[in-house]
Amino acid sequence: MVRARGLAVLIVATFAAFACGGSGGGSTNKGTIDIGSDLPTSGADASSGLPTQYGAAFAVSQAGSVKGFTLKFVPYDDAVNGKHDPTKGAQNVQQMISDTKLLGMVGPFNSGVAAAEIPVANQAPLAMISPSNTNECLTLAFDYCQKYAGYTAASLRPTGKNNYFRVAANDTFQGPAMADYAADTLGLKTVAVWDDQEPFGLGVANNFAKEFTKKGGTVVARQGFDTSTKPDFHAWLNRAKAAGAQAIYAGATSASYGCIPRQESQGIFDPNSYYLGPDGIGDGQCIKDSGTTMGNDHMYATQGVADANANASAAATIAAYKKAHPSPDDTAAYTFAGYDCAAILIDAIGRAIDANGGNMPTRQQVIDQMAKTSNFPGLTGTYTLNAAGDPTTPALQVQQYKAGAWTTVKNIAVTV
Repeated sequence: MVRARGLAVLIVATFAAFACGGSGGGSTNKGTIDIGSDLPTSGADASSGLPTQYGAAFAVSQAGSVKGFTLKFVPYDDAVNGKHDPTKGAQNVQQMISDTKLLGMVGPFNSGVAAAEIPVANQAPLAMISPSNTNECLTLAFDYCQKYAGYTAASLRPTGKNNYFRVAANDTFQGPAMADYAADTLGLKTVAVWDDQEPFGLGVANNFAKEFTKKGGTVVARQGFDTSTKPDFHAWLNRAKAAGAQAIYAGATSASYGCIPRQESQGIFDPNSYYLGPDGIGDGQCIKDSGTTMGNDHMYATQGVADANANASAAATIAAYKKAHPSPDDTAAYTFAGYDCAAILIDAIGRAIDANGGNMPTRQQVIDQMAKTSNFPGLTGTYTLNAAGDPTTPALQVQQYKAGAWTTVKNIAVTV
């Protein structure tokens, strides 16, 4: 299902024109175009959401203008009481819609929030492009989507037209990618699997379990937890240990207590046991929650985009970003995917302006141009978007926590 191949095939073009403000065009000020973002930038999710917002904002600041229109970045926070919140996200989208100058948005970060936002934006209509949503049911039709996710791609689009796009590889790749790595590289035979009963967590956990079993592994103690409040995982951890688990796979995010079981496993599991998960736990909050003993180099997480550092053409932009954001906390797995999403949106807006005779385009015209995005040279990949809004050549990475940071140990390109 997931096949590795040279990342150079995936990332082939330079980003120099955009990085140097090549999309700006002309000195005439025709007015202002706003670009929104909706990401969780407070609470437990902030260690992922804020660096992603910074990446998107940096792309807007570098471009400065597009076809004579000044660009303005307008960020929103969808976290409530420290956790991403679908209702808040939908409210943020309503506010964006009320801003007549706002022609598109970057985000959201979480798939559950996307499911609440897409129908609202679809009726506006408003272009959405997410750096990190991975639930497959947001764009693809599977018979299990209504049962497990609570929606289908069609039900999220009441107009029957698509307004939603993403650059991340979906969960039909992310869960299996970690299962392959667990079996083939780590040599694991028995893994306990839990999920947070949210669309994202359930999806990656199910796909991990399916692929790991197909690889000849054994899944034990498969369980979903209600994470509306902090669960106690001790009984489950003891059951998993008794069943012979060598590792735990967490289908969860840091905001849904994804790494609390790692900390609670101290005294039950050896510190050198493995803790695996999706991008939802590949952040700084996870390490804090794991504790000083268990937060170690036996922790691995997939990320739904490729490592921009593997793209030589991205080096100058990455260096410029880090000069503007010197704190290590300001750069995370989706920082440069956030940059790419904003850049793709700006490029589509520019083409929509051209198609509209140099005038302010409509939101539908921007969506129409987003759908025509082809071979766009981003930092994390070269992107062509298909009719469903997915990248035609998605990529992802496996990261290991070592030397105090999540570090890429494998880049993976996938065939769709």
